[in-house]
Amino acid sequence: MEAINMAATDPHFKYEVASHPGAEKLRMCFSCGTCTAACPVFRVETEYNPRKIIRMILLGMRKEVLSSGMIWLCARCYACTANCPQGVNFADIMAVLQDMAVKEGYASPDLSEKIERISEAAHVLRKQWIQLAAGAEGISKKKIIEDITAEVKDF
Repeated sequence: MEAINMAATDPHFKYEVASHPGAEKLRMCFSCGTCTAACPVFRVETEYNPRKIIRMILLGMRKEVLSSGMIWLCARCYACTANCPQGVNFADIMAVLQDMAVKEGYASPDLSEKIERISEAAHVLRKQWIQLAAGAEGISKKKIIEDITAEVKDF
């Protein structure tokens, strides 16, 4: 565990984030961890920790948060929000952070569009694998692989 240099933090960061629609309840978080426990991304990427991200925002770790690749992993499934006892809307907070990261030059402007394309392709892929598992006609492993390859070839 590394120490946080409080002199390098931005005490106004939490207020700036909370001033955006969807992020108003940010400061109500009491770090219970329900968001992290509910998160499907955390199940496959344990470095992605919604509770830690919120804590970093509250501590004013602006540069560390906005430059982190972790803020781009949110699947916007809203499991965190649905389970939060304080009604903190973590998924919308991630959208605010992503927007801020682009505006402040920590990420390229086209990153959001690329991530949206990835998410759409993942939903199609999931649907096809479910259809295959359910025995749907006209679907095969070969077709699934061809479809996803065509989708990502110009990515």
